[in-house]
Amino acid sequence: MAYEPNRTAAQIVERLKKDGFTVTIPDKHYRRVYELTLDRRMYFGVLYISADKGRALRISLTWQPDLTNRTAEGASQIIGLLNTLPTYGWAN
Repeated sequence: MAYEPNRTAAQIVERLKKDGFTVTIPDKHYRRVYELTLDRRMYFGVLYISADKGRALRISLTWQPDLTNRTAEGASQIIGLLNTLPTYGWAN
């Protein structure tokens, strides 16, 4: 199966790129999921996209200085997490 995200997942990936993240898309899926690697200055993480239907499943982002982690499941929660993502650190 080739990497083919649905419209919402593609919009999330484009949003991440627009926000300054480097998004690395693997050549092959792992256990029916594509694990996209995310990196932006002090953030790193993974966005999981279904290989079958192309849906955005979940995201995990870590703020490196104190290793604070945020996760979200489902497209709407992923978008909500990205809306609260500040330039540096986490919003409390």
